[in-house]
Amino acid sequence: MGLITNGHLLRIDSAFGDGLFMEQLSASLGDRAADLLIKMNPPVVTTETIKDQAQKPTVQFKLFDSKSNQTFKEVTYFITIEKNDKTLLFDWFFNPNGNLTIQMQPKNQNDISVYGELDPILNAYTSRGENPVVASGPIFLQGGLYHFIVRIVTVDFSRTIIPDDQQPVFDGWLSVGASKDATLNIDGKSLPIKALSYYDEIGNVTYDKSSNSVNFTMPFNYDPQRLNDPKNTVFVHQELEIPKPSTLATPGSYEGYANGKDVTNVLMVDGNNKTKDIVHFMLTKPIVQQISNEYLKDSNNKTNGMMTFSLVPSKNGSMAMAGAMDMTMDMGVK
Repeated sequence: MGLITNGHLLRIDSAFGDGLFMEQLSASLGDRAADLLIKMNPPVVTTETIKDQAQKPTVQFKLFDSKSNQTFKEVTYFITIEKNDKTLLFDWFFNPNGNLTIQMQPKNQNDISVYGELDPILNAYTSRGENPVVASGPIFLQGGLYHFIVRIVTVDFSRTIIPDDQQPVFDGWLSVGASKDATLNIDGKSLPIKALSYYDEIGNVTYDKSSNSVNFTMPFNYDPQRLNDPKNTVFVHQELEIPKPSTLATPGSYEGYANGKDVTNVLMVDGNNKTKDIVHFMLTKPIVQQISNEYLKDSNNKTNGMMTFSLVPSKNGSMAMAGAMDMTMDMGVK
């Protein structure tokens, strides 16, 4: 499908992603490669930091030519943000320089209100200079994935609108960490544990004495069409904070399991902190696909279910690493 607009042939593509603090999604504008960057700042946003620090994260939208790295001008975005299939925001936004920034102000209220300068012709909210558009309301209050659907309405010239059925659509995800505290009873002693999920809300955090393991669950959609789509990246990132010294942290290394599958080789242990080990489950798409295939066999192809995680102290597991972790690697950005 194509469209001649402002002297360029526009090929319509839908681009998909499933990421954490940043997505770069691709389509094309004639001989130009059109990439959309959706980026959250700061990169680590959790329900805890929003509550305790009154954090107001921003989300940047940048449409650019990936070959020349030049930002497209006069871009109008129609942006929809969803959580658990519920629409939180859908509105028009415009920036003459193409680089749109929306500041999210999480508030416990029914609806989202948008504040910013309105373009008199497009009736779209505009961010100019250092003044971002503000979206205030029930956004980023819950942990897990937020679905961003971005439709490009104009490019190059703001008064030339691409026909509705030919507007390129980018489909991406950003994640807010869901924090959960638990106190485990281990050999008559209380041990405080913190679990953090960047994919969905965490279920009960428990201790199993027979296996000496910390366990927790998370809702997960095992739909093979979604997971096997080559345009859809998948990355499941979970964390456990283990106090040290403690019974669980004494060996200094760990084994990890997801749905019973040994994933020790993708555990990353941040041993920088003297008071706790931070253990990261870093499940890439191939691993998630393997886990999903086994789950579907056992569940008679029921796609909606739980993913279980277990962490076991072990002398032969993943060792704690010194040095600061690379945030781009930590968040699964390639």
